[in-house]
Amino acid sequence: MELDKNFTLSEDINGPLLAAVIGIEMVVGLIANLLVLILTACHLKTWKQPSTIFLTNMLLNYLAMITLLLPISIITCASGEWIFGTTLSQKMTICRAIAYIFMTSIVIATESLTLLSFDRFIFIVKSFWYKKYMTRNKAMIMIVVSWFLAVIVCCPLYMKGGFEFSQSSGLCIPAVKNQIGFAVYGFIIFSSLIMSIIITSMWTYCYTRKYLKKRSTERNHMSSVYLSQKRRLIGLFGMLIIIHVLCYTLLIAFVIIEPFQPVSYRLYAASFVLTWLMTILSPLAQAYFRYEIRSIVQSFLIKIWSLFSSCNTTNSNMKPQ
Repeated sequence: MELDKNFTLSEDINGPLLAAVIGIEMVVGLIANLLVLILTACHLKTWKQPSTIFLTNMLLNYLAMITLLLPISIITCASGEWIFGTTLSQKMTICRAIAYIFMTSIVIATESLTLLSFDRFIFIVKSFWYKKYMTRNKAMIMIVVSWFLAVIVCCPLYMKGGFEFSQSSGLCIPAVKNQIGFAVYGFIIFSSLIMSIIITSMWTYCYTRKYLKKRSTERNHMSSVYLSQKRRLIGLFGMLIIIHVLCYTLLIAFVIIEPFQPVSYRLYAASFVLTWLMTILSPLAQAYFRYEIRSIVQSFLIKIWSLFSSCNTTNSNMKPQ
């Protein structure tokens, strides 16, 4: 993906088709994230839980990505070229800003998963610490600090100009080719976050498996409730990890392979489409595993079904015999 100073989409890419696919992802992602946010806001009791705040932070970041980045990609793919700016200098400036937003959003998304991994680790492995030290205000402070750090650590991208126009997705993205210093810098940041997720996740998994095995024979009601809660927490966090791995792996693999073997623009376009799927799958996972949201959705669907059934019954009774 070399920098194209004409800012035109590759001829190998069907621009209108790609714009339509990304447009569908944007609409579905907006609906899914807004729906989960609204349902979370309606359930005020859950706001006392730090995990709810961390999950909401993830949703807000996805909304920012959807509203700030996807429209740019859709417009560029539909028109076949970068139309933001009249002169080359203006296009380069806007392109740099979009690449910075893209990089910052990815860092925040990874930080959000890291915060969740630490939250699950402390809640399950160090439950006494969790009750004593983890509060709603501290969770808010951690989120603000994570966003601030993301903005700071991505500043070298904006200042040094390590960006390029992607002819496969219509977006401006961070450039690692011929940017060895920036590549090493980014690798250190992401590897640190990913290693934190791996270590805390494995520790939590091993502890939980040992705990569930130990408690599986007990019949105490409170223990069964606690076991059920732990299973839901592990299920949600595990599903979020699977979603992020699924959506990131293809793009990361292509970036690693490209210096040794050229990757086609169509494959890059497919990897970008897969990456944006995380903005849809993550809120759907939250809606499924979070009991307070699932109960509201189920109650709403039951009411709709009851209304539909009553209307059918009324219509059948009104038919002439």
